[in-house]
Amino acid sequence: MLNEMKNVKDLKAYFEKVFSQKALRFEFLEVDDGHSLVKLNPKEEDLRPGNTISGPVMFEIADCAFYAAVLFKDPDPMSVTVNCSMNFFKRPSASELFARATILKFGQKLVVGEVTIYSETLKNSVAQAMMTYARPVKK
Repeated sequence: MLNEMKNVKDLKAYFEKVFSQKALRFEFLEVDDGHSLVKLNPKEEDLRPGNTISGPVMFEIADCAFYAAVLFKDPDPMSVTVNCSMNFFKRPSASELFARATILKFGQKLVVGEVTIYSETLKNSVAQAMMTYARPVKK
């Protein structure tokens, strides 16, 4: 396993190794210390009536983006989501979905941050998630 990640390529390779069943679903556009930007091209099964992206899919991209930011800081795949609070601003269109994650606090036990979800462009925010992850105890 990688001890240190330096760029999106490293993150993608690591994500494929620890979360291979979802690796092809997301495109990692940016990652650095405490931030990530992830893209999802929705499929037919991601849509709900009204030709909009479903809430569970919006949670999925938010969780993926935050997980990417956490992994970049500490490549231990055992960090897990313990809380998420989402606010939905408006319906996203059935087009590209982006999630920009920012870590606000990286503690020994918990990581707290926010994720803004955008539809079509990075100017059209459609939701926000507040995320908390638990980090594995280091022995």
